[in-house]
Amino acid sequence: MRSLIAKSSFAFLLASFAEPAACQALQLDVQGGSTPGVLALDLYPGSYPLQFGAIVPSFTRGPTPLSAFDPSDPRSMDVGTELLAATWFGFIGLDGHLSIGPLPFGSVPGFQDLPIYFQGVTLSGSVPIVDQISTPEVIRLGIADTFRDRQVGFQDDRAFATVLPRADRTWMVIGGARGQLLAQSAHATTSIYHPLDDVFLPGPPMNAPRSMHTQTQLLDGRWLLVGGVDSFNNPQTSCEIYDPVTDTFTLVTSLNVPRMGHTATLLPDGRVFVAGGLRAVTTTPTQLSAVHDATDTSEIYDPSTDVWTATPNMADPRAAHVAILRPDGKVMLAGGISWYPVIVIGWLPTIEDSCDIYDPATNTMSAGPSMTNPRSLLEPIDLGNDRWLLAGGIGNLTLTNLGTPTATAEIYDAAANTWTAVANLNFARGYHRGWSLGNGRFMLAGGAAGNVLSPTPLDSVEVFSLATNSFTLGPAMTIPRAAPAFFVTRQGQVQLFGGGTTNNTIVNTTEFYYR
Repeated sequence: MRSLIAKSSFAFLLASFAEPAACQALQLDVQGGSTPGVLALDLYPGSYPLQFGAIVPSFTRGPTPLSAFDPSDPRSMDVGTELLAATWFGFIGLDGHLSIGPLPFGSVPGFQDLPIYFQGVTLSGSVPIVDQISTPEVIRLGIADTFRDRQVGFQDDRAFATVLPRADRTWMVIGGARGQLLAQSAHATTSIYHPLDDVFLPGPPMNAPRSMHTQTQLLDGRWLLVGGVDSFNNPQTSCEIYDPVTDTFTLVTSLNVPRMGHTATLLPDGRVFVAGGLRAVTTTPTQLSAVHDATDTSEIYDPSTDVWTATPNMADPRAAHVAILRPDGKVMLAGGISWYPVIVIGWLPTIEDSCDIYDPATNTMSAGPSMTNPRSLLEPIDLGNDRWLLAGGIGNLTLTNLGTPTATAEIYDAAANTWTAVANLNFARGYHRGWSLGNGRFMLAGGAAGNVLSPTPLDSVEVFSLATNSFTLGPAMTIPRAAPAFFVTRQGQVQLFGGGTTNNTIVNTTEFYYR
């Protein structure tokens, strides 16, 4: 229920219901910002069903002293009062929620980047009148289906970083590296994006610099960071855990094998299965010599004992491959940069189309069905219904072809254990990122053409449709980006961080995609 009321009426309604206050933390979720689009708000949990609540919008951060409405209340809200007449009022339902919308939001291009802040309250009716005050939230308006650089940069230029959400509704960019895509100097630093203030601030440091590492959320809410290259571009064995409660990184037991470009998969029993990667980055006699450092080893981390245990080797060495946790608990390991032995010259580089399947129940590795095309340096996109899209990636690597990307794409069906080719991308690409747009559509953004030793970052974007199993071009990014990090925000936008751009320079800029 939405009412337009004056400030005096607001004070009256605050006192409408008298019930004992509770000590639960009140939360407010807001989705929206794309124009045209929709706005949806959810205030929860109320202290009790049928409690009266309100959600206040504002163009300003405040603070607003509650003493303006109740002289006995020393607290403040984090939003202003200039839109008080547009406050939403309603009852907390039996499920503990007051939900507003989705409400249509028209096209307002003249208000691009305009912030709208929101905060919710529940009302006690006694003194103080306000029972709980929610976390504040914000949306910033942007034109739907476009990328927007709002000139928000972080402290260090980064590619191959990872991102995780924090309990205070900020998100943290971890590690990554400066320099060039293939000559990295990794960071131990982190940067935290604060959406209310639209700024990055330094976060807690890791114990070791790392880039091209893996990040896995454990069942207890902590995050395991594994391996990656150090500040000298060398694969490492060190691992650490980020604890969101203490906001600190703590070193844990090291890997048995140094790894970068590996995969890490959380198993249903809470352990983490790690496979493949490069155990060194050999640059002599040529840069392709590093391919021979790809390993076929795998191991499992048990967070309850802080122990790494070797598991069976894969049939082929793999680095920059794909790992998919199947619904039966097995892990599909697909493709990757690899090598095979050759008489006289010793070995030759290749990209795999082969697959291995690891079964944690029996601790065995077995052959899986081969992909329709070899590929590496890409991420699987979860299509739902136990299917994953693999599109593009580095598809060719020989002594004369220095790792060029492919435009081919295919879908893995875990139930059928089959790979099925779909229509090609419009542009061959590797090092790209992808996410769901909803309604059976999925976006693949950026990446690089060229080859592994000389990538050419792209600003082009493609959208895959499940209805047609084909790709169409989407809106271009503001700059080319290869190997950026990205995060899907609570408000519904996608924020991209850093990556390699023109001349393979790594940047510290960000941009938002308005879904």
